[in-house]
Amino acid sequence: MKPLVIVEASPDTPLVWFDVAIRGGSCTDPLGIEGLHRHAAMLARRGAGRRDRAELDETLDSLGAAVEVGVSRDAVSVAGLALSRHLDQVIDLAADILAEPKFSEDEHARLLRETPQVLDEIRDDDSALATRWFDWLCSPGHPYGRTSLGTETSLTRIDRATATATWKREVVSGNLVIGLAGDVDDASAQRVVTRLTERIPTAERPSVAAELPAREAKGRRMILVDKPDRTQAQIRIGHLSVGYGHPDTAALAIAEAVFGGMFSSRLMQEIRVKRGWSYGAGCALRRSRLPHWFELWMAAGIDVAGPAVALALELFADYANNGPTDDEVDFARSYLVGAMPFHVATARQRMQLAVRDAVFDLPSGFTAQLPEAFAGLSPADVRAACRAHLRPDDAVTVAVTTAEQARGPLEAANAGVLTVVDHDEY
Repeated sequence: MKPLVIVEASPDTPLVWFDVAIRGGSCTDPLGIEGLHRHAAMLARRGAGRRDRAELDETLDSLGAAVEVGVSRDAVSVAGLALSRHLDQVIDLAADILAEPKFSEDEHARLLRETPQVLDEIRDDDSALATRWFDWLCSPGHPYGRTSLGTETSLTRIDRATATATWKREVVSGNLVIGLAGDVDDASAQRVVTRLTERIPTAERPSVAAELPAREAKGRRMILVDKPDRTQAQIRIGHLSVGYGHPDTAALAIAEAVFGGMFSSRLMQEIRVKRGWSYGAGCALRRSRLPHWFELWMAAGIDVAGPAVALALELFADYANNGPTDDEVDFARSYLVGAMPFHVATARQRMQLAVRDAVFDLPSGFTAQLPEAFAGLSPADVRAACRAHLRPDDAVTVAVTTAEQARGPLEAANAGVLTVVDHDEY
């Protein structure tokens, strides 16, 4: 089984970007061992082939190149940038990471000591903390609710042997999407793909299922994440919706632009412009392979957090029932079509979008062709998508703020039963 290969040639600069996506990602971490895929990827980058971590970094520096690993919900990536004249050498280093990671015992232990510090950094960042709690509680049991970083408890369950086995099981030819952009032609692209894959097993994509919860959460709920001495509330509101690639994806893109994707959007106008409650307010359907959240966000002053949540839910309910006006649809459509060239202006951008589409198991060119889909939609189509996929009555609200000052107003926001948790519980 061969990898899926995507090439976007652009010989005007002597640079090559590459992105090797390994399907799977943090949503397939075993329950109770959250953080496993991130740990395996980070460990693979900390020494491979004949080089330890320092030697690998020094070699890349000497070549003026970069190779980094990343972890998303649906894939692990090994991505980098190389000068054309050094491409083969840099690709060989990336191939070492894929085929011969050292998985050093010392680096394994060091990474387990370092990761809790990253968790502490998230707890210091109210916005990141709100997102972490919202992801966990929006749809209990959903694979996208699992943190890619892990928790203090799950990190203790990650052992070197399991990380090694996970990497070896998933780094096989049929599980890879390889993207190349820049100064490449057919011959050099084939050479790169051969170098990246010649030392890994030729095998089919492993069948690792990320199971969705049997039942969706119903009814409104609010979680107040109590953190001392806050003057602001980081707020997330939303629910489980559809996956990117659903037949209504284009209609929902227009819907989210009208409601919270532009400065002229309803949320921005009502929350920021008219009332000055938050510097920004927006919404989006998360882009992922499986059904994911439709999410609203804002950061309101603690004294107006309750009214801001109440207003956001009121606006959300009205929008779900009635949708956008004809004029709003026409304006949002023009905005989205006009913005698309900025997302596909460079070979690197086009390659990255194509790789993402492939990881999501979407048809080739799905995202790049959305403007054509926008053109075929009527305002009635967008309103129908709002009624079908927006569920304000099941919205989960997470607010990171100080309970002593904010609890009363938040309880009055009509956001459902309120639960208070300590900010460092998760």
